[in-house]
Amino acid sequence: MKKYQVFKHPDNRLEAVKTGFSFPGLIFGFFWLFWHKMWMWGGIAAFVSLIAYFILPSPAGYIYGVPYGHSFGLADLINIVIQVIIGVLGNELRSSSLRERGFDLVKIVKAATPDDAKAKYLREPGDPDEFTPSFML
Repeated sequence: MKKYQVFKHPDNRLEAVKTGFSFPGLIFGFFWLFWHKMWMWGGIAAFVSLIAYFILPSPAGYIYGVPYGHSFGLADLINIVIQVIIGVLGNELRSSSLRERGFDLVKIVKAATPDDAKAKYLREPGDPDEFTPSFML
């Protein structure tokens, strides 16, 4: 079971954010940030990723003298580091983004999926035993 933070908006929308590492954030990078409406962070990550390839082009790879693309270069390393940073910090960035958009942290639950976390909150909305502010995690 994973630990989820359940956020509620004043118009009763619920969002559940897993605490810890984000594998989708690691794999999809700035696309994941854009998907979760973190426009500024997604824009910064996309800008740095693209600029890295313009400033530090990867050396061309060759098979029998025919170029086939590029081999691993410094720009690739920079992009891997960006992906790992998004994986490590992604869920915390998502939590703070939700707070900025008017959502309130209402509960922290252990659940298998985000939908299960929302359902647990709806079944037991006022259980203070499991509530822990995010700064205490």
